[in-house]
Amino acid sequence: MSQTGVAQQAGVAVRASPEALLKAVVETSDDAIFTCDASTRITSWGATAVRLFGSVEADVLDQPVERLFAEHLRQDVHLVTERVLAGDRIRQFDSEVLRADGMPMPVSLSMCPVLDDQGSCVALVLIVRDVTEQRLAQATLAEVEGRLQEGEAVAHIGSWLWDVRTGAVQWSAEFYRIHGVDPLDFDGTIESYLAAIHPADRGRVGAEMEASVADGRPFEADYRVVRSDQQVRAIRVRAQLATGSDGTAMGLRGIGQDVTEGAQA
Repeated sequence: MSQTGVAQQAGVAVRASPEALLKAVVETSDDAIFTCDASTRITSWGATAVRLFGSVEADVLDQPVERLFAEHLRQDVHLVTERVLAGDRIRQFDSEVLRADGMPMPVSLSMCPVLDDQGSCVALVLIVRDVTEQRLAQATLAEVEGRLQEGEAVAHIGSWLWDVRTGAVQWSAEFYRIHGVDPLDFDGTIESYLAAIHPADRGRVGAEMEASVADGRPFEADYRVVRSDQQVRAIRVRAQLATGSDGTAMGLRGIGQDVTEGAQA
């Protein structure tokens, strides 16, 4: 029987060594965790690093860490490592590495110095996260938002959101244009939304919005706005109740359209 088994039978608590715990963290992390010495040469290389970079340990040990990165970014990485060697900690530094197959991979890089008893940096710990999916998602979201803005501009229909928990209000670009409001003059609150409405309609619209949230029913209203050029425009808005995962009312999410010509007719 092993010493661990004997100790367990004897009721003695068995604790893993710090080295074993560290190895378990490195091998199970989704991020590549490895180390460099004070000359920024790679001294350890885990299984996740092999998977992310496509390079085995024998190919990278004792190599300068800058070689992992795209050539045009190596000077930036060098400057960052110099800061860490001086005692700084770097979190989520955006960069790009080159895999062994030549494929560039966007990454988020964090670095931490390892200090000796005299406070001198003797090693660096690096954590590299593959952010490819995050970048793709951001690009897709930007494309969707761009198409949405184009569609709203063509249809002259804007969108808006009111979060009752915080009082925050979000307007789309077209909703700003419909109301004749400069985004720089809008502070993103329900008070700012109501201030853009004609004084004669303001109280009624605010009360109806609050009643819709309280009663859990759709919101629909017509109101007037006085634009910066002193034109009075008629706006029609509709919204559905926005709820959380527990069904609690979180606010209203809706659209709005300038219906001045129709109202005049």
